[in-house]
Parts: sequence; structure tokens; C-alpha cells
Amino acid sequence: MKVLLVSANREHFPDPVFPLGLAYAAASILKAGHRVSVLDMAFARDSQMALTDSIRRERPEAIAFSLRNLDNAAYPLTRFYFPDYQTLLRTARESACGSGSRRPPLIVGGSAFGLMPGPMMKNLDADYGVAGESEESFPALLAALEEGCSPQGIPGVWCQSQGKEPSSPPLFPASPGPLSFEGGAWTQLRPARHLFNLSRYLRVGGMANIQTKRGCVFRCRYCTYPLLEGRDHRLRDPDSVVDEIEELVLRHRIRSFFFVDSVFNLPVSHAEGIADALIRRKIRIRWSAYASPSGLTLSLLEKMAASGCDGLEVGTDSAEETTLESLGKGFSTGRILEVAEDCRKIGIPLCHSLIFGGPGETPETVRTTCRVIDSTHPMAVVAMAGVRLYPGTPMGDWALSTGEVKTEEDFLTPRFFIDPAVRSFLIPYLEEFSSARGNWILPGVVPPLAPTTQRIIRFLGYKKPLWHLLKYGVFKNRVYRDR
Repeated sequence: MKVLLVSANREHFPDPVFPLGLAYAAASILKAGHRVSVLDMAFARDSQMALTDSIRRERPEAIAFSLRNLDNAAYPLTRFYFPDYQTLLRTARESACGSGSRRPPLIVGGSAFGLMPGPMMKNLDADYGVAGESEESFPALLAALEEGCSPQGIPGVWCQSQGKEPSSPPLFPASPGPLSFEGGAWTQLRPARHLFNLSRYLRVGGMANIQTKRGCVFRCRYCTYPLLEGRDHRLRDPDSVVDEIEELVLRHRIRSFFFVDSVFNLPVSHAEGIADALIRRKIRIRWSAYASPSGLTLSLLEKMAASGCDGLEVGTDSAEETTLESLGKGFSTGRILEVAEDCRKIGIPLCHSLIFGGPGETPETVRTTCRVIDSTHPMAVVAMAGVRLYPGTPMGDWALSTGEVKTEEDFLTPRFFIDPAVRSFLIPYLEEFSSARGNWILPGVVPPLAPTTQRIIRFLGYKKPLWHLLKYGVFKNRVYRDR
């Protein structure tokens, strides 16, 4: 079957993100024998025209859309992407109908779809949807369509014609990415990066993205990772991860990487295995990752630094005990201070990610968090005002049970929770506090980096996460504001 894959993400802040999930899906259907073409909307000047041209040129037998995010999860400067997705599906339907042949089925997937498959099927008017991981379900759906069989029963597959939930929930295989037997050994499927303009992503984004595991064992009350990837860690073999890195280094001369796992440093033994393999094989790269204060030990940090780690984005969320507990974080303020001190000793730059306004937040808890975080002397702080609510999370379930949100479909439009005790206090205070410092970013409050400035920075060859530049005061005051 001839399949057109469409990456619908057009967000460029803080950098355009290479569509790793779609690259894995592409690899799986290539392996199944399908012919694949790709349309990446990240660099399209006119998305509707680009889609129409691709459909008319390629004449696909199926069109699949990868939907990464519903919105930018930032308040109050919220960017809502779902209307653009509706426009794309409508354009695809109209363009395909005008081609003269039988209209190809429209399939939707990606993390945004996986969060709310029912409401999205209804509001996108797609023929089929794939919720959860697609490396096994997507090829199975295409096989059913080729054979004229009903796809009902394929894990995570939704059918518009049947108008009901799948008879089998999304599949979370024990190994992230299917295994294939090649060259006398079992190997893990690699993303089909060659189908995309990887060099442009490297030029405008600076880094290649790598996934070392799927699943999340934490129980943060707002987080969607357990819904999208499962509640248990599913680990790639460390040597397989480093094999992929080495291939990218040799073939594309890439030296900067970002590990996209929800939390890189757990399990500790797995993170150590990757660091040990990089050190043992003398692969000289620089890399950064998302991390949690839990399990971020001094010995692990030392190995990470020796293997090339030059920055961590730590999901701190708060630095006040009652707020940490209400968010379900599972670590203490003392642990945050220990991690900050260990990073300082070893020389790993630290960026705290914070979320203000959760249940039980008060002006005093906000002040405490700001004071404690400031005392750790981080290179950067990214602070969000308000908690984005999603169905299936503890906070989303609470919102439905209390009437804060009426129906699951209402979550499609961005809904944020800010505790009433800080609704009028929070944003003015964060603006005042951050304005006295050059290293705080307020994504939903202060407009993001001007696109021209961002492009110039990358054009000049800067390959690290942009928050590293905060130590130079690059974004301070008006320079960070869009114009």
C-alpha cells in the first residue's frame, strides 16, 4: 500500500522538534512492505497547499496524520493547535475526493490523539485512529485495509464507522519498538530518519533526539506520560542506544544529542549503562536530558558528566513541601537542594522546570518556591503558571468529578487549573520576581524568543539548548520578548 505520512506539528519554540514518533511508525510500515512518502509541516510555508500538492502528486492509498500536541500547555498565552488539525483533515478529504479515484482512508495518531481518541475521532472526522504506540498496530491496520477486513480488535485502533471504542486497548510492548531478526541477531527497530529532512532539523534545532526507554513509574497528578507510554519502564538495551548514537555521529557528524525520555536518570542502572557505554566506546558527544531529583545521585551525575552530559532540565515543579506532595512528586525540598549542589560540584548546568498554581498553592508557597530555587543558583528556570488539565490524569478525573470540566470532550479546548488562593496574585508576582533576574523564562506569560533571533543563534552554530544562553543574559528584558 502507498502511504502518505503527515507530521502536523508546526511549533518552532524553543526549537522545531524532529518527529521521532512518526519516524518509528514509518520504519514499522516500511518493514511491513509498504511504500512511504512523508510531508513534514514543520517547514511548509502554506500547510494546506503543501498537503494538496502532496496528495495530488503521490496519489496515496492511505493518508496518516501524526498529531503531536493539542496546544502549547502555556497560560495565559495559549496556542491552540486543534483547529489547524481540523483544517488539515478537511483539506485532505477535499483534495483526495477531487483526485478522481476512490478516496484513501484518513488515519490519525500521535500523542495528542492518544490523550483523547474519542473526542478527536468525533471532531476530526477521521476514518481510523491509532491510540498508543503504533509500531505494531499501524501495520496491522494497513494490512486489514488491504485485505478488506475489519480492523476491529487491533489494539488501540478506532473505527469511525463503528462509532465506539476499540475492543482492545492500546498496546505497550515489553520492548520499546518491535524486534526484528537481521544478520543472525535480534535488533530493535530504529526510526526512519532518512525519510525526513534531518539536516534541516539539525541546522535549526542544533541537536538530534534519542529515546532510551518508554513508560513512566511516577504518579504526578497532572502528567500524561503514564497514559501515553504505560506505567512501567520499558528499556532499550544501552548498547543499542549507543549504537544508534554512534551511527548518527559517523553518518551525519552529529555531536549534540537530547534524550527525550520523560525521565532519563531512572532506573539508575539503565542511565549508568548508557553513560558507561559512551565512556567505554570513547564516543565524544555532548548531551542533555530531562531528569528527576529522585535517583539523581552524585555517582550517577559523575558518570553522566564523564560521558558528555552538559545540561539537565530537572522536573522540580515546586520547592515547597506541601505543594510537592499535592502534585504527587515523591521527593522533598531537601532532595532538590542536594541535586543542585551536586550539579554545581560536577559542573553540570541545571535548568529547573516549575509549575505554579496547583491544588493548595498559596502566595506563601509561591514565595517559598521562588526563594528556594533562587538559592540553588541555577543556570535557568522555566516557570509555568497554571496546570493544564487532561482526562485520565488524577487532576483531570478530579475536574470531571467536581464539575470543573463537564465532559471529556471539553478537555479539547485548553483548560488550566489555578488555585483560587493565587489566581490574582500569581502572574504579577512571577513577572516581578523574574524581571529582577536574567535567567527565568515564563513561557505562558512573557512572549517567546523572537523567531529571527532564534534563527540567527542557530545559524551561528550554537548547538546547545537555548536556555544555556541565559548565563550570558541573552534573553534578559526585551531581547527575550517577541516583537
